[in-house]
Amino acid sequence: MISHSLINLIFIRIAIFLLEYALFIELSLLILISLRFGLYPISGSTTAITIKTLILTLCTLEVSLLILLYLPHKTRLLKTEAIHPSPPLTQPQRQALFQQCAANIPEWNRYLKLWFLNAPLGEIKRQNIRDFILWGFFDSSSSSEPLSSEIETEIESYISHLEALSNRQFPPGRGSSTIALRLTFDPIETRYRSVVWYLLICAIDAYTHFTLWRHNFSHHRPSSSPSPPPPSATTISPKIFHSFPPPVLSHLFPHPFPSSSTHLSYYLRPHTSPTHRPLIFLHGIGIGLYPYPPFLLSLPSDIGILILENLPYSARLTSPPLSKSLFLSELTFILSHLPPCWGEFTLATHSYGSVLATHILSDDGGLSNRAAGLVLIDPVTILLHLPDVAYNFTRRPPQKANEWQLWYFASMDLGVGEGLGRHFFWRENILWKEDLVKKRGRRVAVVLSGRDLIVDTGTVAKYLACEEGDWTESQDDRWGTVGEMKKIKTGDGIEILWFPELDHAQVFEQETDYKVVGEVVRRFCLVDGEGNKKVD
Repeated sequence: MISHSLINLIFIRIAIFLLEYALFIELSLLILISLRFGLYPISGSTTAITIKTLILTLCTLEVSLLILLYLPHKTRLLKTEAIHPSPPLTQPQRQALFQQCAANIPEWNRYLKLWFLNAPLGEIKRQNIRDFILWGFFDSSSSSEPLSSEIETEIESYISHLEALSNRQFPPGRGSSTIALRLTFDPIETRYRSVVWYLLICAIDAYTHFTLWRHNFSHHRPSSSPSPPPPSATTISPKIFHSFPPPVLSHLFPHPFPSSSTHLSYYLRPHTSPTHRPLIFLHGIGIGLYPYPPFLLSLPSDIGILILENLPYSARLTSPPLSKSLFLSELTFILSHLPPCWGEFTLATHSYGSVLATHILSDDGGLSNRAAGLVLIDPVTILLHLPDVAYNFTRRPPQKANEWQLWYFASMDLGVGEGLGRHFFWRENILWKEDLVKKRGRRVAVVLSGRDLIVDTGTVAKYLACEEGDWTESQDDRWGTVGEMKKIKTGDGIEILWFPELDHAQVFEQETDYKVVGEVVRRFCLVDGEGNKKVD
């Protein structure tokens, strides 16, 4: 994530303008050159011929991308409706979830303002709160069929409880301009990006692939196209456009053993260490795996690493994200085809990867028991009921350079918009402190950045550390210091690493920072001679 400065702000605004309006810019240049030199420049105008040929080629590629890929994916997005988790919550489950959420809201005014898109508090009325509760706990919109008297009574009890906790009375009726943020029902906003952007992604992907290949990673992609998208989605044809841009080097030099999954591609480094467990790494939203090789390659070379590729969140035009159940079954299937040393593993995630980690931890009796160590870097799922992640990622009007970068290159991406707007269900993605430590003996570390533009990391750190009152990283002397990083071990055994001067994802930019995190990962991978965790 770039830092905020005037230079960076100017740069990112220009880059966004050029990528979003590339087709109009290219057509305008083509017309200007044609008017200046004619439709067919004379033979002596070598420079004009070269420039015109280049622009004409870009226009052709741009139009092809628009017609063959962008518009079909955009059409699918517009037609897709969210299929909420099934079965729905029972009344006792809803009540327990409501009580847990209500007990962990530090600032009620801020909570209400952000969930209602900065509406004046006086304009947040009873029907607005009802719409919000229907979405959050019943997976329902206010336009649905009439509800039973039992459900109406339950909703009224929640509203009354919110009034008591927030020390306010919600006026009757509905605020005229007040709208609740309801991710899975709201329209999805996206922005077009040039074929130049996808060519750049292709080059970055090839560089990342070559870097990993040089360090003994093999790439395993499905040997056939994944199963069709859900019935609510429009099938994209032809199948060669399942993922664009394609992994060029992987196609040119395919691994003889494809992915054992029909949906997930992955990179694999063999595990040979007798003293460590292997590692599974789950990346975040962005440009794929490009930010992570320096961090992963800082780990001992004999530790096996499985890196899952989450293509819908990797600046690709591709199929929708997998459901929770399908993801778990596919990962289980992949692990079943790996050597027995993968029976237990350490799990490391970045940002959106914490969503998939939440799914793994919820797989009681399955993958959850096999995750012996857990390192969450910039997690977005802890206290997900708070509005910060949803608002900052999808609704905040960008002002600073890093906010513009997040807005255009992540939030406005077609795949990300579809994933978060139609396949992201907060109640199956939220991660509570007890979920982290429910497996006895599991070692857990959470890495937080003090200037994170997505997550309210101060509140998350206070929640994990069981602090009272306003929290700052220098609040008490339990915090140890390593360089600029501060560290504490909570009463629950969770290690918190706090980087006060870093923004979201910046921990991977400097060697001094990611090596600190890498040392925690290495330590969590350690085993003794009997396969038990070894404490350094």
